[in-house]
Amino acid sequence: MSEVIQALRIEHFNIAQLLAILERQWARLAADQSLNADIMEAAADYFQSYPDLYHHPKEDLIFQRLRQRDPAAARAFGDLQSEHEEIAARTREFAQSVQAGFGDPDGRETLGFWLQSFITCQREHMAKEERLLFPAALKSLRDEDWRHIRARITDQEDPLLGTAIGARYDALRHELLAWDQELRTA
Repeated sequence: MSEVIQALRIEHFNIAQLLAILERQWARLAADQSLNADIMEAAADYFQSYPDLYHHPKEDLIFQRLRQRDPAAARAFGDLQSEHEEIAARTREFAQSVQAGFGDPDGRETLGFWLQSFITCQREHMAKEERLLFPAALKSLRDEDWRHIRARITDQEDPLLGTAIGARYDALRHELLAWDQELRTA
């Protein structure tokens, strides 16, 4: 398996963990309980910072090569760039709703809508990539394609789950580690 695909799958796993944390926050919102503002704001910031700037461009490079090697597989997937643009728009809407949700009592309902929409969009997109894009790329791309892709990737360590954690993600990382510990002891 290409190490690029392996790295993307790890990133998808990490993103799925963050989405699970957001789902827990959404359940709290639905139960009319208080939300952790630090977690919500850090999650919104993270999704605007890392996936949109570093994760999606890697997938775009793979898709460009796939269009050259296997146009039928690329057509079967659809328009990856448009999907990434849609996700970026949903991420901005989610981030704006987080700010509004904590500043306005009536913003909680809007926050709930955008939070659910954001989670669903992210999960569906990743599932589609795992089901269609990654297998097609592994089947169709050649060694020279992977070398081309690796040479153009901007490697940036994940600021939440890498070794050098950004201070602005402390609350989110703490919640992620607590959630992971909960799962291990359950």
